[in-house]
This record gives sequence, structure tokens and C-alpha cells, in this order.
Amino acid sequence: MLIRVALHCRYPRKTWIKTSMTTRRRFLNSMVSLPAMLALQDAIGYSSAWARSITHSGSTLDKHTIDRTLHSLAPGAVRPEGWLGLYLNKQASQLSVHLSEVSWPFTGAYWAGEENAESWWPWEQRGYWIDGALRCALVTGDRELLRIAQAPVDYTLSHAFPDGYLGPALIKNGKEDDPRVDNFRWPNTVFFRALAAKGEAFNDPSIAAAIQKHFLSDHAPYGGPSRDVTNIEGMLWSYERTGNERLLAMAEKAWGDFLVSAEPGDFESGDLHPTRVFANTPINAHGVTHIEKAKLPAILFLHTGNLKYLRFALAAQQRVFDHHMLIDGIPSTTEDYRGVTSLDSHETCCISDHTWTWGYLLMATGDGIWGDRIERACFNAAFGAIKKDWKAHQYFSCPNQVLVTQTSNHTVLQHGNGWMSYRPNGGHGVACCGGNVHRMFPNYAIRMWMSDPLGGLVATLYGPSHVKATIGAGKQPISIHQETNYPFEEDIHFVFQSEGSASFPWSFRIPGWCSAPRFFLNEKPLPLPAIQNGFARLNRRFDPGDRITLVLPMKTTLSHWPDNGVGIEHGPLVYSLPLKEEWTPIVQPKWSTSDFPDWNATAVGPWNYGLSVNEDTIRNQVKVQRKRMTEDPWIDPPINVVVPMRKINGWELATSQRDPNQKFTPPLPDLAAGSVATDTESVALVPYGATHLRLTVFPQIT
Repeated sequence: MLIRVALHCRYPRKTWIKTSMTTRRRFLNSMVSLPAMLALQDAIGYSSAWARSITHSGSTLDKHTIDRTLHSLAPGAVRPEGWLGLYLNKQASQLSVHLSEVSWPFTGAYWAGEENAESWWPWEQRGYWIDGALRCALVTGDRELLRIAQAPVDYTLSHAFPDGYLGPALIKNGKEDDPRVDNFRWPNTVFFRALAAKGEAFNDPSIAAAIQKHFLSDHAPYGGPSRDVTNIEGMLWSYERTGNERLLAMAEKAWGDFLVSAEPGDFESGDLHPTRVFANTPINAHGVTHIEKAKLPAILFLHTGNLKYLRFALAAQQRVFDHHMLIDGIPSTTEDYRGVTSLDSHETCCISDHTWTWGYLLMATGDGIWGDRIERACFNAAFGAIKKDWKAHQYFSCPNQVLVTQTSNHTVLQHGNGWMSYRPNGGHGVACCGGNVHRMFPNYAIRMWMSDPLGGLVATLYGPSHVKATIGAGKQPISIHQETNYPFEEDIHFVFQSEGSASFPWSFRIPGWCSAPRFFLNEKPLPLPAIQNGFARLNRRFDPGDRITLVLPMKTTLSHWPDNGVGIEHGPLVYSLPLKEEWTPIVQPKWSTSDFPDWNATAVGPWNYGLSVNEDTIRNQVKVQRKRMTEDPWIDPPINVVVPMRKINGWELATSQRDPNQKFTPPLPDLAAGSVATDTESVALVPYGATHLRLTVFPQIT
């Protein structure tokens, strides 16, 4: 039996704020059945040997861990500026506001009317978009997008069933053995995030009350192996605000029942049996299924203080980083977790979902490494998966993609289809990424600042923005502007504004890649406060106009990958060979329009380069070039890295065995004698996120 520790100082209760239809799981995945290894002796209180499993978070898990927990601010407290504001406003004015006019199922009335469907898919997919679009509207202040995104939220709240259930009849009345509605409570998890965003932003306690009534009247088996268990997130969001202990008990029971139902290596449960988690095995699971479930014990820890939950959450994440992480900060997930070769790719859903999960790990541990990981994923993988006019995105994206067309998907799943092309709805009929892509950047902005148990503020993620919050027991209003061109430059300026002086603890993240940070107050150098768990804390009185400058010097480093692969990194950014594109628009009725078409993009010019550098020569052979900050740094980067490269003769596009006209991005070549050109060229690499076509993992020429 779990011993609960009340954490009122951490999360105070607030008064505000059979059918022919193939299931998505069967359609997308080839399930690998593994025999049961061990019976689960104690589903919740697993052995101390498991609990001592090594994690690499850098945190010491003890009774003081609860003192490091953080709390995200309400959507709208942080307003993006500079390049971050530019791209969130692009998102708001382009695909987010127009998607409901462009592509099914977003053109439907799911969550805004009782529509019929063959499965839960449309409610999940449109729910992703509603949540992302609403959050985008809240952080940008875009009124038209707010009107559109808020409408289905208001409809659902005003059309609750008599027992309080929120959602469509198909999902309410579904059964787990019905293939139309497997994971039949999962869409509620997705949509309830939008309810939560509105409840927090508008200080509306009625939303937490409505979610409370929904769960307490629902008799669905939330503890089975399906994604239904993810509703723990919504249960605990409502518990935090209502204080109803039945919700906490419901959430803990669901997690315990889930662990009992999970079997070692079981694909459906997300491969989260404790014997697998604490053995640090590669993951045999769908990426979204695993990561949405793996975050749950971190959230449970935030509301109970039980370290067993946090140990489980950290061990689950360590598997991701040890076995599946790609150079751009997101693991290979197409759609299942896979390897780390130059052709391994990831689903765009996994960018949104992994960074969302890591935000909870950041809150639960107070460890800056999770901020590092969120930044790396957003600055590289996220920007690399969208068209820079914010009118299209990829379903699958890859560090190495030298062409993206309707037939160029080089992954093993749906090989040869169009899932790597840029589209307003990347997967067409499988539209999850078409909705989920809208969550990436709003959630980054929302989680840039957090509060701590001491009543202070914490700068967790960096980028141009300003935050309005209250500090201390007296709830004194304060505004802090984060003036910076980071990650393109190294300086971050924090300008403090308040009515009168304000004394409070202010913490800021020191990225793990930075070995020599510098610190200035009103242009005078100061000793950097002690760094603990990736954060430095300054306790002082701040006067209006105080200006603190944090300088994070960036170094150029190499990372190594299978098949003699090598990559270039500089600070939080990964660097790629940019390929000039030839774009061809394609309109496919139901999925795209002339204003928001699908695209074929092929490379114009050579791309067959190897990198002629190693750790011994990188300092002398690699040069970082900077220019003044540009209007749009993701189109015209103000920084590049010049490296020595040599062409590799015979390294060409791969060709389909069935159709000689069908081409794919090739794997890294075998550098046979005579295949490497003798001439060395100086070639400029640009930030990964500034590319559409690219080469990022290069053959290393020694």
C-alpha cells in the first residue's frame, strides 16, 4: 500500500484557477509478442533492487527531492517575443487558424457536435489540434484563433451527459474489446488538456469541477493495458484544484492496476513492466503509447511525494536516451522505437509528446537536464519538421533527408508512401501528427518560466519573451523580460520590472553543455551562484530596471553515430548541410488545398559529402561564423559552422527495386578505396532547424 505524503506547499489547492474497421494499432504496427518473463510480485511496491536502478538525471532522489519541484505557470503568463514570437504568430495566422478549413478530420465537428465515426481516431486527432491551437492563441493573444479553438471546448462543457461524462456517445459507450474504440478513453486525455489550458488561463474553477464529475461518475476500467490509463493526467489536474481525495485514489489505483495488467515486453501496455523498465532494455513499444504512459508516475510523484513513482519515471526515460535517441533530440519512433542509424526517423507526434513528458520530469525533479533536452528537441527536431511558412509539416522527419516526396518515405513503416513529404496534414487519413504538431511551440513558451516552493521564479527554458507573475507570500506582481537571440547567440539579458523593490529567490538554468558560464548584474561581473541540479539561484532584492546578463559560451563538438557517422553540434544546436530545394505543390482533395498544398521537395545541387574532421583537428579546422541577427533566423540563420568536407563518388540516391523512378535518401556509404575525392572543400553548415532537406549525420573521413 502506498504511503501518501501531502505536498500542499508544492501543489496548493487552488480556487481558480467486430467491424471491418482496422484499428490504428493494427494498421500501423507489426506487434512483436514476447513471452512473459516474470510475474509481477508487487505491482506498486516493486523491489529495492529495481528502485536503485541507475539513472543519469544528475539528481539525488531523497526526502529533499520534493523541495526541488517546480510548477508551470498558466498559459498566457509568458508572452513570446523576437524569433519565438515570430514563429508562434506564424503558426497562429497560418495552419493553426486555417486547418479546420483545409483537411479532414479537422474539417469535421468532432468535440463540437455529435458526429459519427468508425473509431476514436477523429476525436484524438482533432483534440490534439484544439489543444495546440488554444494554447497558441493564449500565448500569442490571437483573438480569432482563440474564438475558433475555444468553441469545441465550450460546446463539450455545455453538452455533458446527465451523469457528467464529457465527450461523444461512441467513446462513452465503447468497450475495450470493440475494435472501433480500443483505447476508448484515450481521446479524453488529449482533449482534457485543452480544458485544462482554458481553466488555468481564465481562472475558471468550473472546469476542474466538470472534469471531477466526469471521472467520478465514470466506471471505465482505467487500469487496463491500453492508453486509457493516461487519464491519470486529467484526474490529477482536477485533484490539484478541487482537493477531492477520491480523484487521487482513483489515479493511484489506475496506475497500480495498469502495472498488474502489463506483461514483460508487452507492446500494447507500452513495454512498461517494471522488470523491463529497471533492466534498462530497449523499448518494444509504440512511441506515443510509451511516452504518454511513462510520464504518469512523474505526475503521481508531484501529488504524493512518493519517490517510488519518480524512480520509475526516471528509469523509463533512461531507456529512451540509452537506446533510441537521435542527433536532433528526439528518439527514433516510426511509429515504434527503433535504432539510431542515419536513416532512423521520428514521428512528429513524438516531438510534441516527448517534450511534454520531459516538462513533467523537469517539474518533478527540478533538474535542469530536462530543460536541456526540451531545448535540443525543439530547436532541432521541431523546427526541422515544419515548413518555415508554417503551412505544412512532416509526419516522419529524419536527420538525413535529401528528398521528401509523395513516394520517398525511406522508413520501414509505410515504406515508399508520402509521410515524409511536407503537408498541412502529414499523415492524411492518419491525422494525429496533423493535430499534434500544433502543441510543440506553445508548450515550449508556456513552460519557459516556472515557480518554486519558496515562492520564487525559475527561468527553465530560454528564448525572447517576457513573463508576468507574482512572487512571495504577498503575491507581489513582477515582470521579467528575457531579451536574447539565443540559441543563435550566447547572451541572455533578464530585465526586472515591478512597483518598488522585490525580494525573492530567482533561479536560472545552466545548460549541461556549457562549461564556463558568466554572470553580470547591471553590467558588473559577479560570481556565479552555486549550481545545483543544473540551476543557479540568486536570493536578493531586485530593483525596477535591474538587468542581469547570463553568458553561455558555446563550443563546437562532434557526436558519433553508427556506420562511421559523425555530426557537428554547437551549444544546443545541431548543424546540417542545407540543400537548396525545388518545390512542387500538389493538391489532394480532402487533405490539402491550393493555399495549403502538399509538397514534393527535391535537392538542387550536390549533397554527397563526407566530413573530414576529428576530435584532434576540430579546433583548428572548424570555424564558427556569425553575422547580425536576421529578421527570420530559421530562414536566414545568423550563424553557420564552416567545416572541411570531401565529396564521396558514387554515393547516390537509393532506387526502389520495383520502380527505377522511385528514389530514397540512401544510407551512409562504405568508404571504399578511391571513392573519396582528393580535394577538400570548406562548406558552411547551418542550424538543423533552418533546413527542409538536409544531411546531418555524415560519413567521417579519416
